[in-house]
Amino acid sequence: MQRVHRFLALALTAATLATALASTVHAQAAAGATTCVNQYSDAPGVTAIKLIRGGYEIKAGWPGGLWLQKGLETYFCNTGRQLDNQMLCWTLNDPVKGAACQ
Repeated sequence: MQRVHRFLALALTAATLATALASTVHAQAAAGATTCVNQYSDAPGVTAIKLIRGGYEIKAGWPGGLWLQKGLETYFCNTGRQLDNQMLCWTLNDPVKGAACQ
């Protein structure tokens, strides 16, 4: 039961952070900002199933996405259908200022 509560708390936190990030990006775009902080790096060839088979644990999930972690390595992966050649997973790393806003 405690594991379910922890999972729900992580999912709620991730959803709250995603909403706050979207609001911030929108506000920056409206203010004419041209750069953003980026904390993700593309992970070409990485998929959620490869990470799970490699011993990564699902730390949070909701329709369309999973946070997976093994030690200090953390990934976010889309779980929905993607177009060919679209990135499926990204690594989470230290924030870097000055990245292009997407």
